[in-house]
Amino acid sequence: MQCPESIRLSVAITIVSGARHLPACLAALQKQRDCDTRQIEILVPHDERDEQFAPLQQDFPQVRFHPVTLTAQGPAGLCHEHFDELRSVGLRLARGEVVALLEDHEIPAPDWCKNLLDAHRMPHAAVGGAIENDIDRPVNWAAYFLDYSRYQPPFKAGPSGCLTDVNIGYKRSALESTRQVWEQAFSEPALHAALLGAGHTLWLSPDIVVYQHRTGLTLSRTMRERYVWGRYFAGNRISGKSPVVRLAFCAMTLTVPGIILLKKTRDIITRQRHGGAFLRALPATLLLILCWTWGEFTGYLTARPSAYSSR
Repeated sequence: MQCPESIRLSVAITIVSGARHLPACLAALQKQRDCDTRQIEILVPHDERDEQFAPLQQDFPQVRFHPVTLTAQGPAGLCHEHFDELRSVGLRLARGEVVALLEDHEIPAPDWCKNLLDAHRMPHAAVGGAIENDIDRPVNWAAYFLDYSRYQPPFKAGPSGCLTDVNIGYKRSALESTRQVWEQAFSEPALHAALLGAGHTLWLSPDIVVYQHRTGLTLSRTMRERYVWGRYFAGNRISGKSPVVRLAFCAMTLTVPGIILLKKTRDIITRQRHGGAFLRALPATLLLILCWTWGEFTGYLTARPSAYSSR
């Protein structure tokens, strides 16, 4: 799949939904059109305890599977506090001129690689793309709207202060200049702030498209994810703050459900698309917002991003 002397694109795939979703993503990457796949390397950092990846290494011998010892040692395959570690490992392993991030349950469009590399002919440090939902179920729509309503087409290409870390490519030179920000744990806001602060630009393109294809997604699993991610966000945000500040942030979580719902509703109205799906998914969306809020409250209260973390 790759020629080490001339790797144009490295794709690091973050494991979120598990090994069973990965084959569709890998197959789509290996069938990219108008792009020399010999100049693409695919990296899959994964929990070393998860035994489901062994068979995939035989099915996809060109892919670089890399076992990782996670610091957040929750149940293997169910520990959702590890994405920052896996992304960091992927960036460290990457050798391409452009380094991209995807997630396992995403299926990149057939022209994804070509369009990403074409966009990187411009001088922008990072180029992000669009996200589409590929499963027409209320729980899938709810998860999609909460995470990616900002990135659903249609939108115009242009500079942006926000790009999603599930469909993005970075110039290697830009990553190397900010290595201290992401080397231990990847944080999308921290990295992008560092890039902008150094005078780089971030670019959002509607032509770089991936489809979120989370089969078998259940409401209970999604609720747990929202709680874990809300706690992780808050625990890291509040680290080192005094008890008084932590209590103030706890009180502020009362406003979180309304703020999130307002933002997502605004995105739907602005795009004038998927209004019916948004209404059908609204009960599940509200429940997931509450789970996130409870997780955020817990993170502020305990100052620990995870029940499995040492701090």
